[in-house]
Amino acid sequence: MIELLDTVFRFGAVFCCALTAMLALRDARSQLAARLAAALSICTISFMLVTAPGMGDIVGSWMVLLEVIGLAAPAVLWLFSMSLFDDKFRIKPIHIVVAVLFWLSGFAIVVEYYYLYGNFAAISPAELHGAVRDEGVWFKFFKPFGNLLKLGLIGHMLYTAWQGRDDDLLEGRRKFRFTFVVGGAFVLGVVVFSLSSAAKLTPDSVRMVDLVISGAVLAIVFYLLWNVIRIDSEWLLGDLSAAKPVKPEGLSEPTDELDMARLNDLAANAALLEQGLTIAKLAEIAKVPEHRLRRLVNQHMGYRNFADFLNHHRVEAAKDRLADTEERHTPVLTIAMELGYGSLGPFNRAFKERTGQTPTEFRRGFLGSV
Repeated sequence: MIELLDTVFRFGAVFCCALTAMLALRDARSQLAARLAAALSICTISFMLVTAPGMGDIVGSWMVLLEVIGLAAPAVLWLFSMSLFDDKFRIKPIHIVVAVLFWLSGFAIVVEYYYLYGNFAAISPAELHGAVRDEGVWFKFFKPFGNLLKLGLIGHMLYTAWQGRDDDLLEGRRKFRFTFVVGGAFVLGVVVFSLSSAAKLTPDSVRMVDLVISGAVLAIVFYLLWNVIRIDSEWLLGDLSAAKPVKPEGLSEPTDELDMARLNDLAANAALLEQGLTIAKLAEIAKVPEHRLRRLVNQHMGYRNFADFLNHHRVEAAKDRLADTEERHTPVLTIAMELGYGSLGPFNRAFKERTGQTPTEFRRGFLGSV
């Protein structure tokens, strides 16, 4: 029964991952998150196939290629999570270095396994649990090193997903952060446990761990597909507008204009310059329910997170002050602190991102032209 369920879950996850990759590349291939989602789907398919009992007998030596691809799954998941939850995320050299180190730590164990046992674990993955006894120098070094990297990636992913939840103005993504933290921690925790305890698990325990992993992967990928796929073809099922009326684009509720006017009034009166201001605190000041304020700032003003909204107003205020000849001797740090920034670094980054110049360069260029 366990083997049957594992097969259903495993190949259900393979199908869902393949569909996710195709949809991502078809509809959003220009987006970094979509490309990483496709790469993650491919890596996950490889992982699910490599760990499938008996697959080595069918695929043969091609399993080695699948194992090489599957080893990258946790590192690609790490990159995907950052692109998903951070709108400004871009892959930097440090990200590539960490991902490559992680992949090498796994690949080194594959090579060591072949050296010790004369075959690849991917060909008969079930034997890995009974054979590995931490023999050899590489096993003793790279397995703990790889597990340490896994824990680091897990911790950073969970931190990235959780720490931005309050500022996130995309309601669907905000809800998914919690699901991601719980589901991601569970799946990767089970993977780390199974790999670190490979030599101690009985065959029944191995099958149960595999079942848990395949079931969890299927559930998470199905959740993503549920939120991505929409029926949008009249030729297939007819006009669905009558069954589910669509609210016209730009149509506001009667109180939206009043709430927007209140928000603009607060911005004009420097209420957005308070240090440590959160969206919950602004909702309290504006006397607007927080969920309505999130919707207004996102759907009517176009901001994906609250920090961008604040930075826009604060940088505009900073430009006025930096261009004021009466404040030409006021330190940039003083201006930053008075505009709600806790230190100079975040102010400089926000200012340069929006103007292409540092505050000092902007002031020098403006005052020099006066």
